Amino acid sequence: MTVPLVAKAQVRMLAEGVTDAAPPADPVPDDLLPRRMFTAEQIRASLPAPGGFGLKDLLVSR
Repeated sequence: MTVPLVAKAQVRMLAEGVTDAAPPADPVPDDLLPRRMFTAEQIRASLPAPGGFGLKDLLVSR
């Protein structure tokens, strides 16, 4: 199976008894709301060119 039906982390959470959902959170205060909205075009423009990883992507520590 390429994609498992359940992840190891999910099984561990169930084994630890984490089965109830957390209560809903309060809304974010107005001073913490985002002031700048990004469009899909802005995000795509800042991403690197599509392609696989290569040797140039590796960081070599000394």
